[in-house]
Amino acid sequence: MNNRVLKKLHWCVVLLCIQTALNAHDYWMSPLKYHVEAGAEVPVRLFVGDHFNPEIERPLQEDMTVEFVLHRRSAKPVNLVDPTNYDKKPVAGLNLKHSGVHLLSMQRDWAVIEMTGPKFHQYLEHEGLTKVVEQRKKAGEAEQTATERYRRYLKSLLAVGGKTDDTWKKQLGHKLEIIPLSNPLVAKPGDKVAFKILLDGKALTNVQTAAMGRDGEKVTDVHAKTNDKGVVTYQFGHSGEWVVRLVHLRKCKDKEGIDYESFWSAITFGIK
Repeated sequence: MNNRVLKKLHWCVVLLCIQTALNAHDYWMSPLKYHVEAGAEVPVRLFVGDHFNPEIERPLQEDMTVEFVLHRRSAKPVNLVDPTNYDKKPVAGLNLKHSGVHLLSMQRDWAVIEMTGPKFHQYLEHEGLTKVVEQRKKAGEAEQTATERYRRYLKSLLAVGGKTDDTWKKQLGHKLEIIPLSNPLVAKPGDKVAFKILLDGKALTNVQTAAMGRDGEKVTDVHAKTNDKGVVTYQFGHSGEWVVRLVHLRKCKDKEGIDYESFWSAITFGIK
């Protein structure tokens, strides 16, 4: 077994232990600031936690980072995967020379977790995946251990130099993707912003999502479902850092030893 495979297995075990112990489900990218002047240097951190509370900061992981890119209007996407930064924190240090909206994106590779039946059901209910719970109970699987593989798709929006453009609505083709329908970077406290949820490029209807915002030590946590067009709307009650996120889970049919597969998506931005 080569070093790459061993390292990947190591991280799978680490993730399993962390998630089982801490119930820390979410990943999100967190730039130091979301509204900056042109020429600003902005560190970007990758956090793991629950309820938008950072519990672990991840380094840039070679075997888990499938893609890490900076997008801006009318410019070639910039690859942010720097081999000299592997296993270091923060995951990036941006030098934002150009005015306009910048979109950060990260795709992470598959990881695997195994949970007892009751623990799995607790997680499903927390995520609003009650239909899966009902299906398992009906099939007599409530006490059976469940093995799940999962991938994460992360975005973050930054406003540079006080100028705006339509980069905020750029569709990247992620398996599960959250796309704002208006620019959240120009929203004010009390404003509403709608988001479209896509799975394989198609509207994902009637699924639970969450919007969480941090204002000092206070965290706001609001849940809502997408409508029949895959759109969900949130009112942002205060300024600060916000994340909109969701998870989509389904039976895994093409991987031996894996019962379920899930896709996680999160987009962060700042409300002034």
